[in-house]
Amino acid sequence: MASSRKLIFPLLIMLTLFACKGKPEAETPSPQLQTYQESPETLEPEPEPTKLTALQSYEYNWSQSDDMPDVVIIIDDFGNSAGQLLEDFADLPSEYVFAVLPDLAHTQAAANLATRKGHEVIIHIPMEAENSKVSPGKKYISKDMAEDDIKAILDDFARQMPMAIAANNHMGSATTASLKTMNKVLSHLSKKDLFFIDSATTSKSAVYTAALQQGVFTARRDIFLDVPDVSEQSLAKKIQDLGKYKGRKEPVIIITHCHNREKLEGLQKFITQIEAMGIRIVSLRDAFSKAIS
Repeated sequence: MASSRKLIFPLLIMLTLFACKGKPEAETPSPQLQTYQESPETLEPEPEPTKLTALQSYEYNWSQSDDMPDVVIIIDDFGNSAGQLLEDFADLPSEYVFAVLPDLAHTQAAANLATRKGHEVIIHIPMEAENSKVSPGKKYISKDMAEDDIKAILDDFARQMPMAIAANNHMGSATTASLKTMNKVLSHLSKKDLFFIDSATTSKSAVYTAALQQGVFTARRDIFLDVPDVSEQSLAKKIQDLGKYKGRKEPVIIITHCHNREKLEGLQKFITQIEAMGIRIVSLRDAFSKAIS
């Protein structure tokens, strides 16, 4: 029995060793391979389509026409203010005309700055308005003024702006309707080598008739740019209205005002659009060189 146990024990050891040897080793988990996925190229986002403004998208019936007249731009009412707004108006192209009111705090500053920047200056003459409680200015030409008084006022205004090449009326629906008065005005301006541009504040204007009687040159405003406002819709309508002057030999005279930055920006939008459509902006001298020489 004891010998049997002696034999069994070594047997058990051998079986144990054999079993351990036959059992496969536990696999050591291999480290997981890191995979590198190439990220797609960073692409610039596609630009959004340019949104056309009301001015650009309007379907003008005369666009890119070769038969459109030149345009003269007159900016009224300088003299009330100085500062950055005046500087920015003066930085506009030199073809734009400055109409400067006399007798104001910044009359000289506006006229001098305009001249330094190459702009033509005209005297914005205060005149009496029909049925208006608003005074045109400290001194103005009324519809029944005596000739000597008219001469004195015009001489004073010309002294304030010796660089002026012409004049136009500020307000003046009553005065410009008086043939008698406008004969006196145009006669004296002509003697000072100044011509007159009718701002056309009344349908009853006698300016053209007076010019014929005096044998002098005159011109007339065609469009008020900033009436009723300078919204893009209004500006687009004004640009469309230019089409009715197609084929005209004389330039189209457009008047706007310098009252605020909104009017400056409206003018810049208007000019950018019409120049893109082939319209040329010219100075008064270029526009009427034959007539005023």
